[in-house]
Amino acid sequence: MNKTTISTAFGAAFLAAGALLPAGAAHATTSPASTASPSGKATTVTVTEKEYTLTPSTTTFKPGAYTFVAKNAGTMVHGLAISGPGISGTKQISGIKPGASGNLKVTLKAGTYQMWCPVDNHKNLGMKTQLTVGGAGGGGAPASPSPTGTGSKAPASPAPTTSNPGGY
Repeated sequence: MNKTTISTAFGAAFLAAGALLPAGAAHATTSPASTASPSGKATTVTVTEKEYTLTPSTTTFKPGAYTFVAKNAGTMVHGLAISGPGISGTKQISGIKPGASGNLKVTLKAGTYQMWCPVDNHKNLGMKTQLTVGGAGGGGAPASPSPTGTGSKAPASPAPTTSNPGGY
């Protein structure tokens, strides 16, 4: 190839990539997938909240640092809480107004986590999900988040009954 051919090919590739950018950018602003960083930074996961569902943007989790971005797409104030083996007690944020977002930073270990909206009775109305974090060194296990309640894409299934007084 001569210099002109290389420049033309590079320019065409650059323009083609630029044409695809708006489509990718629109997707990123509406439902960004989790993004892992090789430098050890936190993985960002968007959790869309509506009356009465929680929908994480990814279903695969590996042990590590995460920033859950709770995006309130509903008409009521919501929050986000998580508990499980990598978290001491419960980590939560609340008071997320409609159209607003809030960040919840946690470090997850392998195991099962409960995620819910801690506002009023939202959890009992179906605003909850379960996440499974895969083992160390593994590829991560599907989380099978199963949002329940109205507006859920997954069919609602009855929650197993337990004698756990904490309700988790």
